[in-house]
Amino acid sequence: MKQHFLKLFFFMAMVNTGCSAQKNLIEQNINSTGSQQTIDDAELKKLQTENDLVIAFAVENFAWVKSIDYFIIAKNNNGWKGYKYHCNLMQGNAASPTSIHSQDVNSTDCDAVVKYISDNEGWNIKGDSGNGFCSDGNKNCNINDAPGSRLWMITKAAYINPSYYAPQFFEKCCPEKQRGIFLSITQKIAGIFGEKENE
Repeated sequence: MKQHFLKLFFFMAMVNTGCSAQKNLIEQNINSTGSQQTIDDAELKKLQTENDLVIAFAVENFAWVKSIDYFIIAKNNNGWKGYKYHCNLMQGNAASPTSIHSQDVNSTDCDAVVKYISDNEGWNIKGDSGNGFCSDGNKNCNINDAPGSRLWMITKAAYINPSYYAPQFFEKCCPEKQRGIFLSITQKIAGIFGEKENE
């Protein structure tokens, strides 16, 4: 019985060490290649100050209802916390108030997101910069007024936030490796909150 508990203890220690190493790798890469400018959004800036690592998936709507919806996981020491954050960008629109709500999240799922980002070097994702949606030159991939998606990876010192316009649509029409990794990461984050990205 004692040996069983010792094996379990060492297994858990190895898992925690692996997760910690992956978190450290992500932080180092964000700090060395990311922007060190101040984050404009007050809520994201607050989460950056209060946590060691913040990973967020944002859906950005700029066509009709101007708003951003965030699904955020934040790690402080060894604990994870989740946040749903709706940011209303239309002044005077009382029907869509800005709000942020915290919720408990599954630590194993959050650690799996960190591992996936680390394994796929997610910090190297460049995004489409709002143009060049199909690098293969496919002119048949067109869509109007679709939301964009952004991935935030934030440490206390820096952040990386690549974005893609209508990534699900363009990934079906003209698949690209980095966009595919981006979508896999954002889908994993959305899944932590029981959400499914629109297909």
